[in-house]
Amino acid sequence: MAQNAMFVSQETLDRWLTDERVTVEGEVMTLLPEGQRFELTSAVHFLAEVADGGDETALVGRVKALDVVAQLGGEHYADSVILDDNAYEVVEGFLGTSLGRDPARQSETPQAHDLAAATRLAVGERPASAELDLLARFFLAEH
Repeated sequence: MAQNAMFVSQETLDRWLTDERVTVEGEVMTLLPEGQRFELTSAVHFLAEVADGGDETALVGRVKALDVVAQLGGEHYADSVILDDNAYEVVEGFLGTSLGRDPARQSETPQAHDLAAATRLAVGERPASAELDLLARFFLAEH
């Protein structure tokens, strides 16, 4: 079974911290108030190949942890990665791998009135995982 993960740009993480939508302790980000936790790994999102060298390694549109970029022979600096004859524009950030909910919040129940889940059930779709529902509510919340 594939593990749920997401990319969070440095800019987005900074905004979430300022808005007190997340906390970060060490390498763990916790979504507030749901308590969903993610282990953060430094990563880049490849936006475009800018040196007209082609994209032989098919990195455009992908997210790679910085240790993987280094294993591929890439050199990362700010908003770029150089790999062989290719130069890529990238966005710096973090790959967040789900750790589940904070054990201290396990007894708390998610919001009972979830319009998205009710709509899915009404049209006969099977419910998404509780973890994905929490993440979707976090991204859709108006703060």
